[in-house]
Amino acid sequence: MRKPHALWAVVPVVAFLSTPFLPFVNGPHLWFGLPSVLVWCLLWTAGTTASLALVEHFAHPAGEGDEDDDVTHDAYEEAAA
Repeated sequence: MRKPHALWAVVPVVAFLSTPFLPFVNGPHLWFGLPSVLVWCLLWTAGTTASLALVEHFAHPAGEGDEDDDVTHDAYEEAAA
C-alpha cells in the first residue's frame, strides 16, 4: 500500500502535463521578462525537488533504520581500506 506522503510527487507531474492546457501559461505572455512556459517549467523543476525532498523526509522517520546505516557505513569503510 502506498503512503499518502508519496502523493506529493504527483503534484509536479500534473503541473508539467497540464502546461499546454493552461491558457495563462501557454500563450504569448512574459513573466519576469521571460516566456511564461519557461518560467512555469523552471518553477515546477524547483517544485519537483521540493516535493521529492518532502517524500524522502516523511518516508524515513528519524530513528528508523539506524541499523542499516551502520551496516552501510561499515561496508564503506571496509571497501575504502
